[in-house]
Amino acid sequence: MKIENNHKYWQAVVCMLPLALALVLGGHGSTPAAAQAADGIFVPGFWDPNRRFPKPDRSKVRSIRFLTELESPPFSFTAPDGLPAGFNVDLARAVCGELDIPCTIQELKWDLLVEAIAEGRGDAIIAPIPITAETRKTYAFTNPFLGRPGRFVATKTTLVESVSASAIAGRKVAVVAGTPHETFLKTYFPQVEIASFDNTSEARKALTGGAVELMFSDALAASVWLNSAAAKDCCIFIGDAYADPHFFGEGIAVAVDPARRELREAIDFAMSRIYQDGRYFEIFLRYFPRGYY
Repeated sequence: MKIENNHKYWQAVVCMLPLALALVLGGHGSTPAAAQAADGIFVPGFWDPNRRFPKPDRSKVRSIRFLTELESPPFSFTAPDGLPAGFNVDLARAVCGELDIPCTIQELKWDLLVEAIAEGRGDAIIAPIPITAETRKTYAFTNPFLGRPGRFVATKTTLVESVSASAIAGRKVAVVAGTPHETFLKTYFPQVEIASFDNTSEARKALTGGAVELMFSDALAASVWLNSAAAKDCCIFIGDAYADPHFFGEGIAVAVDPARRELREAIDFAMSRIYQDGRYFEIFLRYFPRGYY
């Protein structure tokens, strides 16, 4: 099965509302916990506190061989000491610590990663594999642990104070052509002047150069850019985050072999515990210090 290495755009089922009110995730029949604030940064709740994941049988899950994508910061990258590091890596280590079992974490190129479980090279993939009807034929997915909402970005000198269909009517907005973000703008912000670009780099240059007043893009990717030296502290998020799974997908989850129900349940159990005791917040803020919700 060929899976596109598309970190930005996935499609699933229809539902729209600002994430400031609720985070909408599909696929597991659960309602996520309300988003919570941590150190002034909005950190989402992906685990319903009223849902109890079954305690794993350690005789059936003795170890986990995690696989993640090679050099995909901030999710995974090689640290100066030569060891894997990143959000996904730290989260995988926290899962193993919670389960009190030995684990390994191996980085692979994307083309090798997506077939690795079928080839017996690992047990669980912690990487942004899109959750779709097609990928569900190959993998079983845990509860999502990250979302990919869409957000507006503006320069710090912008005169735009709020975002709504009427508030930004007539404003020029940069977006990457042919993406769900462009379709979202056309659907819910029909009165803006859309400036479509071939790639994210061009859209960002248009924003920082003053050719447009706003940019609408993947919030996670925008957060990484805003926190980098490349952004030169130019810009900020403005308005709400839009978590519409029809446009932006169901989120990022751990993928396992469908036959390994006990493994999937063990990871879900550990993730929920990591969230409940605050470790998830610490890991999230370590790699997304300005947040993106």
